[in-house]
Amino acid sequence: MIIISDFLVDLIGDLVGGLVETIFPTSMSKLEKNIDELKEEEWFTNLNQDVRYNYIIWHNKKVKHYLRKTENIKVLKNSADEREKFIQLVIKEHKKFVGIR
Repeated sequence: MIIISDFLVDLIGDLVGGLVETIFPTSMSKLEKNIDELKEEEWFTNLNQDVRYNYIIWHNKKVKHYLRKTENIKVLKNSADEREKFIQLVIKEHKKFVGIR
């Protein structure tokens, strides 16, 4: 039941976000710009190329919220501890998404 409600919240958030971007178009969203910046990092490229985690990076509410903040991108690029925490967040959200406990 929790997974369904999480999915619905994510879906509604994506719809509202898409509507806002349609009304106020930008060449690239903040999320896209920040992900493009992180793609310069080998650790992130490996994570993003993994089919299991790519979807989570682009569609999970918690992960997207984190990646939209420019200050978080700077921290990820400079701190191995923060990178590990972020990777664990992505893995945890993937497990929740597929129903693994």
